[in-house]
Amino acid sequence: MNNLNPEQKTAVEHIEGPMLVLAGAGSGKTRVVTCRIAHLLSVGVPSSEILALTFTNKAADEMRVRIKTMSDQYVLTSTFHSLGARILRESIHVLGYRSDFTIYDDKDSLDLLKNCLASMGYKDEKGLLKSVRIAISNAKNDLLTPNDLDRAFRSRTDQVVKDVFIAYQEKLKEYNALDFDDLLYLTVKLFRESKKTLEHYRKRWTFLLIDEYQDTNTAQYFMTKLLVGARNNIFVVGDPDQSIYSWRGANIHNILDFEKDYENSQVITLEQNYRSTAHILEAANGLIQQNEKRYEKRLWSGLGAGEKIGVYIAENEKEEALFVVEELIRKSREKHIPLKECVIFYRTNSQSRTFEDALLKYQIPYVIYGGLSFYQRREIKDILSLLRMTVSDSDFLAFARTINLPKRGIGNGTLLKLRDAASASELPILSLVRKLLNGESSIVKLTKRLKEGFSDYLRVIDLLKGMIHAGKPLEEIVQGAIELSGYELVLKKDPESYEDRKENLEALINKAAEWSAERETPSLTQFLEELSLKSSLDDRPPQDSVRLMTLHNGKGLEFAITFIVGLEEDLFPHINCKDSPEALEEERRLCYVGMTRAKQSLYLTASTYRFMWGIAKVMCPSRFLKEVPAHFLHPINEPIETQENDGAEEKGVCVGTVVFHKDFGKGVVKKSYTTSMGLTYDVEFIETQTTRSLVGKYAKFKIFAN
Repeated sequence: MNNLNPEQKTAVEHIEGPMLVLAGAGSGKTRVVTCRIAHLLSVGVPSSEILALTFTNKAADEMRVRIKTMSDQYVLTSTFHSLGARILRESIHVLGYRSDFTIYDDKDSLDLLKNCLASMGYKDEKGLLKSVRIAISNAKNDLLTPNDLDRAFRSRTDQVVKDVFIAYQEKLKEYNALDFDDLLYLTVKLFRESKKTLEHYRKRWTFLLIDEYQDTNTAQYFMTKLLVGARNNIFVVGDPDQSIYSWRGANIHNILDFEKDYENSQVITLEQNYRSTAHILEAANGLIQQNEKRYEKRLWSGLGAGEKIGVYIAENEKEEALFVVEELIRKSREKHIPLKECVIFYRTNSQSRTFEDALLKYQIPYVIYGGLSFYQRREIKDILSLLRMTVSDSDFLAFARTINLPKRGIGNGTLLKLRDAASASELPILSLVRKLLNGESSIVKLTKRLKEGFSDYLRVIDLLKGMIHAGKPLEEIVQGAIELSGYELVLKKDPESYEDRKENLEALINKAAEWSAERETPSLTQFLEELSLKSSLDDRPPQDSVRLMTLHNGKGLEFAITFIVGLEEDLFPHINCKDSPEALEEERRLCYVGMTRAKQSLYLTASTYRFMWGIAKVMCPSRFLKEVPAHFLHPINEPIETQENDGAEEKGVCVGTVVFHKDFGKGVVKKSYTTSMGLTYDVEFIETQTTRSLVGKYAKFKIFAN
């Protein structure tokens, strides 16, 4: 408590009633949440009555460790989805499901949706599968049932979503499986349909804390609103200025309307930043003040003024990338900063290529952050699917994925017959296979090879089940799945990747051992559940290398040296956001988030023109560059305010630029494009009200700042 500033201390000492803590970037919000929990424990609140929610497993784990260190007590800290899984494990029978359900990841869900579409006679044309998947996910996150989707159909997709939604949910229930969205969707359904169940959980958790509240969606909002009940003991921490996930369903109004939702709520603002120097924060403050939908706050720092923000306007994207990498090398060596403390932020993944080329040129190690997660790698998914079959006899997708690992001669036709028969007879898939081998079913003609294949598969499953019942350590069970299944034969079919994939499986065994050591009563079901809930952001690259990532992936991170690149209109802010004031405000928040990741050095860069879709396009500097107060900026190469003659060819001219031609007078650039003669412009001249095409390198006009 002695290390808290006055605002933090006020928040920490709050006990009952609703409170909103507006925690600016780098203001110590995690410390506030954990210290408040420790304070609740110190005044006699039982640890079992406290529930803390956040968005990633890593954040939940860090919070749990901090609380244990401070109080030596265990408090439930969880992600929303993990909480939903916990509640449903205990109470899903109220909704007619079995408690030993499997949780499908994105790939499993997509496979099942594909099966549903095919069985209903729909072909996956023009991205129909992807569109239906997004529509169903959005519906669940908005708590809409299939019947809520009745409306005036505007497209072919609209006509099939409802029917596929119904079929998809029926299949999930048949396979005793839930998808990721169900963990929230069905929890809210459970709370709404069973007052007795809801009251049970309200009594269990009387104090609720939520981190990153600005990122909550509709389902998360109602899940917690119902859980809080009349007590209103809800304590939320967040920052509407860092709300950047509307495309995931996050609703900024959840935090902006907190005082309306919870009567007599208190609001505390944390403005002291412990991460960045003053120039960086003042520049970020100046940018975000352009937004209307926000709580007013102004970040400040006691770390000194620091460097001004470097601004570099390159002629093209290659020059931009070379500047960034050369400056990064110079700065990191000069300041003795590790490469892992350096980041290059971009708006879209496609921008990484030029920076990768430049880093490779200088032999600088780098990592693309947010790439393929460890748990999404093929060999990891194969073994986890096999383990799923040891705890769920009904999981057809896991069965289909693993039955031929290694090859057992069981073709797609046989699998489809088994799937349909299991559905018709309402039998778990493994029970049906056992009946088939015992001669109690004749749906498939059992050849010698089929019989041997099914028998071998069941032998592996039964041996693993035996290890579980015998209480073998989890790491031995994982290793048993690899060895008993003969999975090494699968790996050896690809000699080039064999060693890497084998090392990944060794890492999975190590993970099981570490995970078990951290829990009092570890189980395979819990282990599989936690891994299925992991996101790629939970896995941090260990090597000392430059980080490359989209701005969306940078949330929650911090770096000594930070570059935000591609600050150009139509790129950042993105072209899809130009016509929506709300979307434009979110783009500005995204830029603000990127700027406030920087601790010591921040650079903003742009290109005068870049290749897009194979065409050299003239780019205008982003409006965000103009919205940052100029006295916090340090132009590394002076942007050209006016230029004459062939400068138009080298530097490019933005659409909307006012120009003056000695023959035609004053005009406005309406279009820019590349011809065989170079950069060319269509200019609308005001006095004559005519439009003329002028080649940049021959045009004799002056170019004025916008």
